[in-house]
Amino acid sequence: MFLVLAIMAMAYVHPEQLVETDWVAAHASDPHVRIVDMRRAGYADGHVPGAVYLAPEAIRNAGNSPTFLPSLAEFEQMMGRLGISNDTRVVAYDERGGIYAARLWWILNYFGHSNAALMNGGWIKWTAEQRTAAKDDTAPAVGRFVAHPQPRWVATAADVVAAIDQPSTRIVDARTQAEIDGKDLRGIRRGGYVPSSVPVYWEDLLDPATKTFRPADELRKLYEGRGILPSQEVIAYCQVGMRASVDLFALHLIGYDRLRNYYGSWEEWGNRDDLPIGTRNK
Repeated sequence: MFLVLAIMAMAYVHPEQLVETDWVAAHASDPHVRIVDMRRAGYADGHVPGAVYLAPEAIRNAGNSPTFLPSLAEFEQMMGRLGISNDTRVVAYDERGGIYAARLWWILNYFGHSNAALMNGGWIKWTAEQRTAAKDDTAPAVGRFVAHPQPRWVATAADVVAAIDQPSTRIVDARTQAEIDGKDLRGIRRGGYVPSSVPVYWEDLLDPATKTFRPADELRKLYEGRGILPSQEVIAYCQVGMRASVDLFALHLIGYDRLRNYYGSWEEWGNRDDLPIGTRNK
């Protein structure tokens, strides 16, 4: 019995959302699989064979408050152009451990497409293993993607305000300590943090060398050690919802199911004078 419990503690609850490079190499050309390159640059110089390119900025509308999501029609067309339909297995990768790719995973879940995963280790692991890199621009047949929005995946500023100091909810801050301390403003007017938020820096979820996700037991220990429990709802934020998505991905990987991305994040919060800010004593 003890051995069974130990194995369960080590296992991911949702292993299907994290695939290894071996799987990608074997299945990238499958008709119902679409590999999506989410790096900021480098696609033309070399990418996973068969991968299509999507710019990280394409899936957030900075002018569409309070959700900052692209419209349903915009997202459907975007996915269709990439050859993604409702029955497509989507696997995203980038070169930074998931900071861009995880946001696509999250927004796909928001639009009702849970058959999405990250390539563990991304481009870092792919190139370290000296795997084939293609330079052709993949042009897939247009897919038919019909969105089914799931509002439970997104939070607005009003939702975050309502969650402050609520024991049933944990607000997770995925930013750097310098941002939390108000020393690194990144062009935002006010520095600080959302009151009662708990810092879990997104890169702490990864092996620093390989950029692969840490084992399940290490992730559980990290979150539970900071009072973030599976029974609670979790709202994560960063600056524009990218780093927060890595936290949400890791949490879902180990079985947390009540997850929301505050997509306005600090870009909205820090530029609004009507929202409360916590600051460190200096």
